[in-house]
Amino acid sequence: MKLKAPPQPLVFCFQDATALCAAVQALYRLRPQLAAGLSFSGGRYYLCVEAPLRDRQLVRGAAPACCLGAAPVLYAYRREHGMELSRNAIKELGRPLAG
Repeated sequence: MKLKAPPQPLVFCFQDATALCAAVQALYRLRPQLAAGLSFSGGRYYLCVEAPLRDRQLVRGAAPACCLGAAPVLYAYRREHGMELSRNAIKELGRPLAG
């Protein structure tokens, strides 16, 4: 069975950089090839992870309390009204943090 539309990205919300860095490091160790955008808006960090269906439980486990679920519209709003920090946060932040 093939899906007509790709799965929606998972969005995470972090109140501080420490929690964000811990989640990005965990995601990098699990799946370094995942794409993820990062933005800052309203004093919070938003991480939008493009995860295939087979990896969604693993991705949610990286920061279960911070996962907002599939919320691409919320992330687009936060990116537009805030500051986009990265278009590939897992690779850009995860590699230095994991090394």
